[in-house]
Amino acid sequence: MSLRCKKPRPLTREEKTYRDDRLFVIATEDTHAPDQYFRVFRNPRIKVQILPTKAGLSAPAHVLQRLEEFFREFDLQEDDELWLMLDTDHWIEPNHIASFHEVCSQATQKGFHLAHSNPCFEIWLLLHVADLDATEQFSRCQDVVQRLKHALGGYSKRSIDATQFCLEAVHVAVARAENLDESPDDRWPQKTGSHVYRVVKKLLQG
Repeated sequence: MSLRCKKPRPLTREEKTYRDDRLFVIATEDTHAPDQYFRVFRNPRIKVQILPTKAGLSAPAHVLQRLEEFFREFDLQEDDELWLMLDTDHWIEPNHIASFHEVCSQATQKGFHLAHSNPCFEIWLLLHVADLDATEQFSRCQDVVQRLKHALGGYSKRSIDATQFCLEAVHVAVARAENLDESPDDRWPQKTGSHVYRVVKKLLQG
């Protein structure tokens, strides 16, 4: 049986000069927003690789599969981290929650980290510009998007204005998300909130 060698870690030409860089791989069910948002982190010792949804394959199992395929394909270092980033949205409804639990279990068993949002990634963006109360609940992602549009004067997943999410605002969002995180051991926020702050804190620390 022939052995299949893994590809080198995906680095740009400039980043290859850093021998102590870290790679953060984030698989998300979103197609546009996270990929644009994480460009704000420009630490040359950190590489953020987003694995967005393509061809509509946004179900949790498909997102996890992308992360697994990346893990198998590339030669990663010990301090590299792989993250699964999902929206709870309708996945925690009675007819989907069992499979959602299973995907989270598989991810953690493989050593992957979780950074889910309730109800969606936009709640993390909203925390940059609004201090939410733990009792404030959003039943639909559309409601979060509307609140975000009002706070920012407009919002589009396909074209995020990075200046609205500067590093100063990122630090504020982290503090707000931590304050909302009443049960840190849970795999996803049971109420309004986002665990995206967990990977962001590591990116800020370098």
